Amino acid sequence: MNVFEFLLVIVSIVLGLGITELLAGFVRILRSELVAGRLHALWMFVILQLQVQLAWGLWGLRAKVEWQYPEFLLLLLAPVLLYLAAAVIFPSAGSDESLDSHIIRRRRPLFLLLASYVLVSGLFSWILFDEDLTVASVMTRTPALSILLVPATTGRRLVHLVLGLVVLALQLWFTYLFTFVVGSA
Repeated sequence: MNVFEFLLVIVSIVLGLGITELLAGFVRILRSELVAGRLHALWMFVILQLQVQLAWGLWGLRAKVEWQYPEFLLLLLAPVLLYLAAAVIFPSAGSDESLDSHIIRRRRPLFLLLASYVLVSGLFSWILFDEDLTVASVMTRTPALSILLVPATTGRRLVHLVLGLVVLALQLWFTYLFTFVVGSA
């Protein structure tokens, strides 16, 4: 086992917890314990896509031989933020609030966590992948960060829905540009 594989174990556990949180919430929807909504479904999918894309993109770190503790903390912070977002997106057990209403009510922590993830992923790429801040990377992350700060400040559902679609499109574009193929030299 090399250092990357060793460090990836804890990162994978936290990513798995976040995905489990989303899947457990989805099961609660299927059991009719929660009232689903388009807004909630969209943001749930965005968070799932972010988690899967993070797991997928980590392959690029396999060649890093030496790790420093702060680098590991930065590596771990990304899935921690996504886990927290996945936990915040669902109400506690016993709540009869609709999921769309829950998102609007808990918008500040949810969107501040997602905006923090965008910042951390930028640092992550710059420090751990030793990447220059390319124009494409900055042009994707800057609007995403700005867009995620807007729903943190407004309770208008239409704004949340439109911006959710924009964030999803940006995330899919980013995935296509930077990590669509894994395993190449």
